[in-house]
Amino acid sequence: MRLVIIEDTNFLISDEVGDVPRGADFGLYYEDTRFLSAYSLRLDGRIPVFLSARPTDSFSAVHFLTNPVLPVVGAAWLAIVRRRQVGRGLHEDIDITNYGSGEARFSLELGFDADFAHIFDVKGQRESGRPPPRRRAGIRFTVAENGRSLRFELRRQAFVRRLVVNLSERPTQVGPRCRFEVRLGPRARWHLCVDFLTLDERDRGEPAYTCRPGAAPPTEDRARRHRELVDQAPRLETDSYVLRQAYERAVHDFAALCVRGDGVAGETVIAAGIPWFVALFGRDSLITAYQTLHFYPDVAREVLRTLARHQGTRVDRRRAEAPGKILHEYRYGVTTAGHRGFPPYPYYGSVDSTPLFLMVAGALFRLTADLEFFRSLRPNLLAALEWVERFGDRDGDGYLEYIRESRVGLVNQGWKDSGDSVRFADGRLAKPPIALCEVQGYAYAARLGLAEILGALGEPNLAARLRATAAGLKERFNRDFWLEDRRFFAEALDGKKNRVDSLTSNGGQLLWTGIADPVRAAEVARRLLEPEFFSGWGVRTMAAGEGGYNPVSYHNGSVWPHDNSLIVAGLVRYGFYAEAARLVGGLLDALGAQPEFRFPELFAGYGRDEALFPVEYPTACRPQAWATGSIFLLLSTMLGLRDDPWDPPGTRPEPFLPAGVNRVALTGVWTRQGRGRVEVERTPTGVRRRIIPEG
Repeated sequence: MRLVIIEDTNFLISDEVGDVPRGADFGLYYEDTRFLSAYSLRLDGRIPVFLSARPTDSFSAVHFLTNPVLPVVGAAWLAIVRRRQVGRGLHEDIDITNYGSGEARFSLELGFDADFAHIFDVKGQRESGRPPPRRRAGIRFTVAENGRSLRFELRRQAFVRRLVVNLSERPTQVGPRCRFEVRLGPRARWHLCVDFLTLDERDRGEPAYTCRPGAAPPTEDRARRHRELVDQAPRLETDSYVLRQAYERAVHDFAALCVRGDGVAGETVIAAGIPWFVALFGRDSLITAYQTLHFYPDVAREVLRTLARHQGTRVDRRRAEAPGKILHEYRYGVTTAGHRGFPPYPYYGSVDSTPLFLMVAGALFRLTADLEFFRSLRPNLLAALEWVERFGDRDGDGYLEYIRESRVGLVNQGWKDSGDSVRFADGRLAKPPIALCEVQGYAYAARLGLAEILGALGEPNLAARLRATAAGLKERFNRDFWLEDRRFFAEALDGKKNRVDSLTSNGGQLLWTGIADPVRAAEVARRLLEPEFFSGWGVRTMAAGEGGYNPVSYHNGSVWPHDNSLIVAGLVRYGFYAEAARLVGGLLDALGAQPEFRFPELFAGYGRDEALFPVEYPTACRPQAWATGSIFLLLSTMLGLRDDPWDPPGTRPEPFLPAGVNRVALTGVWTRQGRGRVEVERTPTGVRRRIIPEG
């Protein structure tokens, strides 16, 4: 069992006892560096007995333990409670009460270690199976004169990382392992508080020593922001227990993943996921902003504003940067090219972040008609358009392509960015430059979204040109990407304009963007619910039977909830409500099998005929932003609220309900008429909807 608590870019991953086992990805992290790499509590050298543990909110947790039989302590005499909060560092209160009939005497030992490993190194060790080094070279350990303050420090010129551990009591033995000799009479209580301070070269000196009973890190602002986001969430009423529990969990996870921005006070960005992606990602934050648009339109504004501030301004092949391009990833502690084999950051190696930026802008404008905001964003929107039309189309054929031009960075730069994710039906890897099918759909929808904004801003000629360009793109795309023999769209065109003919969920996202013509859309909808694609829990990223299929591959056979939520939105966009209801039913069944009713980043692609439950993917993030956002998008799609500038002409979103769900209502949800209440319920004659504006 793993527990995760997070506050902005600080998070802790511990086991159920509250320890940080050495190895794997456990630890206390701050801005992509692991400060605390090992932490243990022992009673006379033995591990406490686990009773229960859970987060009490996004940034705090409590662990209830007792004792095994000890030399002078009977079994279960001791009630041990570890309460902790993560902030800029970590605060823990340890309380031990003796409920035994006699005096309890025991040694309590706390062990500490710090490796100051960058999260990329931690991830590399986890994926390779290599054991971590016992002690990193260059780390200095010291103890303050009072014996209550321990320091681990790594210093290399201007680079400084320091973990300070402050204890409220002086140990009888001081060092990386501290020992306390405890004697407790019946009903007596012993308390210790431990503060972990995470410091770097920007910190001059150390914060005042505050370790005392009841002390806590400064999380008041964070707690207030978390409460505000939770309180802003529309109230859900439904007869589906799974949906109700999942929505409550998703609201809190979304609030936890909305972290402070880099450099602008009060700015909020959406972190992509824990543990590997507590950072700003263009694609992830934009898709999550779209998924949650009817719930948190203000967050979508902040995402657009933040990404606009980091928008590319020059051609820099090391960073894959170009004028107008929206970043892929922003990381702390990795700034030079080739450092640990990674590119310099911010890194722009994403072919789809820029059209997604325009898509989200168009969807937000359709919902809010906020002319003032979009007038201020106009230069960034036009710069993004220039990238789509000039820099992103490498050979002038009207399609967006990518190729890695530096020795470091991502080989594949769509949302399936693992190195083996673009394959022919026989399993061969496609060679770049690569034009992914869904990215052309994004470019199509981006133009239509921007055209609506520009028309409202008084630029009808440019708006008309964009609509005409989008129409031409749609016609050419349906000709160039269609696989007549497979009745599906090709995953991509390779560097020689060959159709990459494997069947992948990329084709499902084309329905979301509206680029597929109606006849081909019907073929895609039918195929997505066939057994090769639909596992019973969701649509696989690659259909079973393809040459590259593997149910435990990251992108070639697994099931991603966010991908499925976009496919559901696409099915409804073309009027395929029965298919959408069937897919949502499978997703809800999968969700009901998840711990805390929380979607993981992905799960394995085994079908219901192979497993009675969704099989876990070993390194999936949980919580993860667009997996969390899937709950919001499924709800707004079921309520018939999705209404985007790229909807096919003549279509109108309608509500639907999957089997087992008979009523869904949201109070305080955003519609084009403002906030209101939307009710959908099943009746003997079909599904009925009521929309009641606020006030």
